[in-house]
Amino acid sequence: MKVVHTTAWDVRPGKVAEFVANCQQASEIQRRHGVEAIHLVQSFAGPLPVMTYAMVFPDGETFGKFMDSMPVDPEWVAFMAGVSADPSAKMVSQSFGQDLMS
Repeated sequence: MKVVHTTAWDVRPGKVAEFVANCQQASEIQRRHGVEAIHLVQSFAGPLPVMTYAMVFPDGETFGKFMDSMPVDPEWVAFMAGVSADPSAKMVSQSFGQDLMS
């Protein structure tokens, strides 16, 4: 059964283009580590106008391997150092669960 990991972000004013570019770069790295699909969803309703970054994995085992491999990927480590220096968004929430319809 597929699993989905989401992170909701509150994007700083004037930083939407930068945030989307960062998501594109992150997705290229993450796909090498087993992510099957990635979605960036702009919220139109809810308590905050957030963007949600969703990663779909074919199964829990692939997600586990992803979690083990990302912290030691040199390109990911360098990417995270760069975006952490001047963040374009603040993390609002994260979730992880099974896709019951897959």
